[in-house]
Amino acid sequence: MPVPEVPETFPAATTDEPTTGELVAVARTRVFFGHQSVGTDLLAGVDKIFRTRGVPAPPVQRNRLAPDTPAGAIVHSFLGRNDDPRSKVEDFAARLRAGVAEEVEIAMMKFCYIDIRADSDVDTVFTSYRDTMTALERDYPQVRFVACTVPLMTEPLLTTRIKSALTGSTRFGPAENAARERLNTLIREFYPDRHLFDIAAVESTGPDGTRVSGDTNGERYFALHRDYARDNGHPNAEGSRRMAAVWLKLVARLSAT
Repeated sequence: MPVPEVPETFPAATTDEPTTGELVAVARTRVFFGHQSVGTDLLAGVDKIFRTRGVPAPPVQRNRLAPDTPAGAIVHSFLGRNDDPRSKVEDFAARLRAGVAEEVEIAMMKFCYIDIRADSDVDTVFTSYRDTMTALERDYPQVRFVACTVPLMTEPLLTTRIKSALTGSTRFGPAENAARERLNTLIREFYPDRHLFDIAAVESTGPDGTRVSGDTNGERYFALHRDYARDNGHPNAEGSRRMAAVWLKLVARLSAT
């Protein structure tokens, strides 16, 4: 099977710093973000950018807006259970339908890298995700919904590859990132750039613009850049900052439309 042609760079992965005007726009916008641990790293990066630039940050609140919340806020929730992407999709929809959709202008959810493994049925996961987002968009037209690609893991070191082969682990290795890339491709093809937060592109694109990539069984995949990683799957401070910069610029752009 020939290796598919996959772009080695993505415009969505630009990490230009948000302007002061963009930060002010974000601070005036109400956003709901459903996630797990990588999302916490992203929010830490958002806070750091606001503090570094000396712009007052929007309050970050759990689950629902507080009654006295000012114009803008970031509302976030830990969704579902890791290893169970369907539970996250269902939890996201349930929270929006329980009242969050009436409180925010932008909403998004992300899976975790651990949700997608080599044996995951990515077509079923995508169908569930797409159909749920489509229903929410229909029922809450005042909310701008944003799709997110799945975070990646680093390329495993040789010792990790050997251990995975001996134990039959489906957590680490090229096959896992290849499955994540299959799902990410479906997400990218369905959602336009203006409503897409391409986490995988940011994580895998180095400072020189090239992406960490490889081939396995005829499939091209991408991996978390080691310069942005504090372990196999979570971003370090620099990775969080780069991810947050893209997130902030996207939210600012959507808030202006």
